[in-house]
Amino acid sequence: MLTIDSFQRIRKVLIANRGEIACRIIRSCKELGLVSIAIYSKADRSSAHVRLADEAWLLPGNDQTAYITEEDVLDIARKSGANAVIPGYGFLSENDGFAEKVEAAGLTWVGPSSSVITQFGLKHTARELAVQAGVPVISGTDLLKSADEALAAANKIGYPIMLKATAGGGGMGLQICWNESEIEAAFASVTARGATLFKNTSMFMEKYVAKSRHVEVQVFGNGLGGAVHFGERECSIQRRHQKVVEECPSPFVHKRPEMRDRLTSCAVSLASSVNYGSAGTVEFLVDDTDGSFYFLEMNTRLQVEHGITEMCYNVDLVSLMLQQAEMQARGNGGLDIKALQALQKESPTGFAIEARVYAEVPSRNFAPSPGLLQHVDWYEAPGVRVDTWIQSGTNISPFYDPMIAKVIVWDRNSHDQATEKMLSTLTKSKVQGCPTNFQYLAAIVGSEAFKIGDTTTAFLTSDHFKFSPTTVDVISGGAYTTVQDLPARKGVGNGVPESGPMDPISFRVANILVGNDENTEALEVTLVGPELFFHAPAIVAVTGGVVDVTIDGEKADMYSQLLVPAGKKFKLGMVSSGCRSYIAIKGGFPTIPVYLGSKSTTTTLKLGGVQGRHLLPNDSLDLDPSTEEWVKDHQLISIPQSARLDALWRNKWELYVMPGPHDEPEFTTEDDRKVLYETEWKISHNATRSGYRLKGPRLTWAREDGGEGGSHPANVIDEPYSYGGLNWNGDDPVVLPIDAPMAGGLATTTTIVRADFWRLGQCRPGDSIRFKRISWDSALVLRKRSEEYISQIKEFVDGKSVNDLVPINTELPEDWEETILHQTPANAAKKTVEVKYRQAGDCHIHVTYGPMTAKALTRAHIQHRLNNINSGEVEGIIAVIGCARSYCVQFDSLKTTQKEMLHRLVELEESLGSSLEPLPSRIFKFPILLDDPLSKKAVTDYMATVRDSAVYLPDNMEYIAKANGINDRETAAKSVVTCPQLVVEVSFLAGTPLMLPLDPRLVYVAQKYNPVRAFTAEGTFGLGGPLTVIYPLESPGGYQLWGRTLSTWDPHAAKPQFEQPWLLREFDQIQFYEVNQEEFDAIYEQFKTGRLTFDIENTSFDPVAYGKFIESIAEETEEFEKKRNSATKAATQEENRLIAAWREKQAQNAAENGDSSEAEGESIPVIAPMTSSVWKVNVNVGDVVKDGQVVAILEAMKMEIAVRADASMDGKKVKKIVSPPGTVLDPGQVVLSLAA
Repeated sequence: MLTIDSFQRIRKVLIANRGEIACRIIRSCKELGLVSIAIYSKADRSSAHVRLADEAWLLPGNDQTAYITEEDVLDIARKSGANAVIPGYGFLSENDGFAEKVEAAGLTWVGPSSSVITQFGLKHTARELAVQAGVPVISGTDLLKSADEALAAANKIGYPIMLKATAGGGGMGLQICWNESEIEAAFASVTARGATLFKNTSMFMEKYVAKSRHVEVQVFGNGLGGAVHFGERECSIQRRHQKVVEECPSPFVHKRPEMRDRLTSCAVSLASSVNYGSAGTVEFLVDDTDGSFYFLEMNTRLQVEHGITEMCYNVDLVSLMLQQAEMQARGNGGLDIKALQALQKESPTGFAIEARVYAEVPSRNFAPSPGLLQHVDWYEAPGVRVDTWIQSGTNISPFYDPMIAKVIVWDRNSHDQATEKMLSTLTKSKVQGCPTNFQYLAAIVGSEAFKIGDTTTAFLTSDHFKFSPTTVDVISGGAYTTVQDLPARKGVGNGVPESGPMDPISFRVANILVGNDENTEALEVTLVGPELFFHAPAIVAVTGGVVDVTIDGEKADMYSQLLVPAGKKFKLGMVSSGCRSYIAIKGGFPTIPVYLGSKSTTTTLKLGGVQGRHLLPNDSLDLDPSTEEWVKDHQLISIPQSARLDALWRNKWELYVMPGPHDEPEFTTEDDRKVLYETEWKISHNATRSGYRLKGPRLTWAREDGGEGGSHPANVIDEPYSYGGLNWNGDDPVVLPIDAPMAGGLATTTTIVRADFWRLGQCRPGDSIRFKRISWDSALVLRKRSEEYISQIKEFVDGKSVNDLVPINTELPEDWEETILHQTPANAAKKTVEVKYRQAGDCHIHVTYGPMTAKALTRAHIQHRLNNINSGEVEGIIAVIGCARSYCVQFDSLKTTQKEMLHRLVELEESLGSSLEPLPSRIFKFPILLDDPLSKKAVTDYMATVRDSAVYLPDNMEYIAKANGINDRETAAKSVVTCPQLVVEVSFLAGTPLMLPLDPRLVYVAQKYNPVRAFTAEGTFGLGGPLTVIYPLESPGGYQLWGRTLSTWDPHAAKPQFEQPWLLREFDQIQFYEVNQEEFDAIYEQFKTGRLTFDIENTSFDPVAYGKFIESIAEETEEFEKKRNSATKAATQEENRLIAAWREKQAQNAAENGDSSEAEGESIPVIAPMTSSVWKVNVNVGDVVKDGQVVAILEAMKMEIAVRADASMDGKKVKKIVSPPGTVLDPGQVVLSLAA
């Protein structure tokens, strides 16, 4: 809507705000053809306003004060070439001093003049202006100087009264007093709040109208004495004096047309009397009994709820503000009053409602809930408008207002139809991750009082409104409680672990007991259980590891269908036998988002479940709305003790395995096999869902080193990992559970069969494991026994008669087959290499090609097989993973046999032969910073804390050059920009790309860190074996550090060109170009904010053409490889000497000091329940804490969060203040520790 000829003075507009209002302003700027400039803090990188603006500038300084540091905002305005500054609401919007500075800088302030802001900024002067304009005001006082003066005034006016900070707003600095006994405390409170929030302790008094409404009028002035109105809004539904739901028109006023005339006339009169220019809102207190109204205040800015006015009056208020500013910039004063009057209507068209969506927990007194929004999908329909700044993957910061959206609906015909639209939007939209107030808003809008318009300012605390959340609050999350489901992410691949329950049998039984589908999401509890508070009744069952279960302190039985009443606490103690227990709740957790087909949590990648992590205090989980009905049909069902699985829990376990994929003479000796299958391996304290580290003897191995894979004989060129595999991290064996990496450069000697995963899930630190070899047929027998047990449990719960209901029979004979299932020899005439088909447990077959070397043509040969498999040509396959010289298929052993799968794969290899068709490819151009300070710091820290002498220390690049026969480090470093890197696999974790230079003369090899680094920066480019890698996340790592580039992983695929969380596909190519630090920082910031678009060229990889290229440089390649291999051998020998010396030194230190590894961390952590900053620590080192004591206070979203000691901490001494005041913490990080 344009009321002026054009924009001449204003072309670029800086938006001095964030979030949804910034997005709203950007929309109008685009419609008017103006360039929008966003400002943002680091905490707001994921905000939509940063991506939507034409330009985005990062604010310096800390996140908390970034948007209110006036000089920084003005500095960006100057540097960006802005002509105007528009403030939106909040922050600097009603700061008269900032408005003056903007104008003094030669910029146009989009809003009322600074003098008008000053006049209305103090409530007592605003009141005087209202009186002068003939606007009714309520009985009140001038500024009060003391509590005694306030008491005298109150006695004169009559109770109840309000004490109001003159500089306050939004209900802040306001106290209601019902009698004289409350005056002194209220006066002190308003004084303190005024000093803290507004740097102004002045206050005044007004009569409090107990049954009142809050009605406001939208005005617009041209700065020349002319003003118009755009009707009224009802804003009476408030919580803590903060608006929650607003309506246009006001239901109360709409029934009284003459009242609208009087209200709007008063508002226009007030705006005209001060030559108001721009949008403003005049707020009135309306007496619900007789309709009399009184001036409250004037907001000299755009109001949060302006959208409902726009819907009913067909006006764009932001557009008008910008046009008014343009006329002021020209020196014309303002818009033509006739043009404004043409937009004014006598009454609204239709009915609009706005609901403010907050990241907060209504069941915990509306505590803020900063964190990750994992899934955002708004309901769409005609008449529905959502003003928001969020999307899937947005992080809600603790530093700002928790409002995440304004849901606005409009209907032309009736208030009832508008209400139905609002209810549909609130109940059908999905905003999942951190808790929100959707249930609360739906309860308000669905109430009878709302439907008939009987909502005063006291509505939410009255008997007319009752809200009972259908939620479970987490009092304590236990040691490690996560949401899991089945079949989880089986088959997703691309570095996304399968996840799901570690003990799927106990998990399924728990779901069956409560009447769920057996795959429904439930809670997995590790070692120590949670304490939960049920706001609604629910049917619950607990299975798995033996644990004490109580309901409000009363003991309850495991393996039973339990009823937890509303208002009761449900608690699990310590798991005394086994390792993991499962809590199933009927209906599951419907608002936990589905991520890549599953609700399961993978904490290592921060995916799925509750914000990608384990449960923490103050979390809140929504129950199914039908839970109230279901509990009416509750009946006691309990599985007999003789049939419960806990009879099988042990401290010494015998788990069934199948040899392979690397338990064969190329890798292991006969002595190694004795070690593997006769040792009682002890489970280390370092045993998690992503890896069980075992303690026991070393293997001797059948080879001296890993060849191109690395210096240790356990090193291989990256190969797929099968779940349950015993993987060798150098000399240390690690069992790979279902959150483990999908591939890597380490040998896997043997694999636990799928049917025994549930028992692996019950193994705990300190237990021992002996591996017993079995055949594929025996593994199938075990799996069928498990399925039969589940079938019997279903029949029992359904009330059918079941004979011999007993636990799973786990006894099997020791009959087994060798690793190599089939072998096809190399054929020189056909130019084929040797192919080995290896078993890797009962559900995987691992196929390797040729010697331990990486070749692009070999990988192309494999890719043709993968393409055929992925097209569905081979039946029964769940997933396939391709690597540099191998691939692995996962299949369902209940649907096909190992022999059938082997036959299909051998047949596929023979039928495809030497496939030479071109493969689809894309060339991405990526920046690389070769002189990376983060990589340098990682090396320095490693040398200081882990190992100070290694062949690759202190300079990784110097080592790479020397180990590959390159004359100098600079030549070696810059080789990465001279030819593309071919993506040979997307695996490991989080879509990690493993690459091979397309020019074999530039294929360097390097050994990996031993031990691994604790820190590798996101985007680090490294070298391990012959493969290069881009680290997708900040993580530990072992590859040699080469430089830093951009991550290829975006978990919610929110950034441009991410069709999936992983950017790259096999046979894509990356062409690096070198940048300096300043250039990299700029590109990195563009990438993190979602403003970067990659340069991508669609192409293909042609094996024929590439083969000719290889032939043309064969002699040079041979000469290079000979020189490289010689240098690598020398480096390996030197490293073997250095690592031996380091181990000897470690052994000496351990002998002198004792092995303290098991004792490390023996303390009780006091953790942050949410993303927050430490405001105050109330204890000192050595203090003894008591149960319930507030030991620290955190700050999040302008609210104080008390951190209290629980019963387990009572009487413990403070050991260390881990996070001093000012520290910004993520959920679960330690504030302080207590002596255990």
